[in-house]
Amino acid sequence: SIVRELLDDAIALQKDGLSPNRIGLALTDRWEAEELGEAGKVKRTRSPSGAIELLFPGGERITWNGSAWRYFAA
Repeated sequence: SIVRELLDDAIALQKDGLSPNRIGLALTDRWEAEELGEAGKVKRTRSPSGAIELLFPGGERITWNGSAWRYFAA
């Protein structure tokens, strides 16, 4: 799925030595540009705590709080 692909990208960027902020910027740029077909696009928001939230059309959600990624199933 697209979510798994994006998580794999995050892990690869981390292994390449990018800082958490740089990983977040690189992935959110890609996610904002990623067309997900007829279902719509990934939406990026910020939670009240400041974490980046990526909301997928299928209801899945990934958050980045500056130190850890979390995945939430639909």
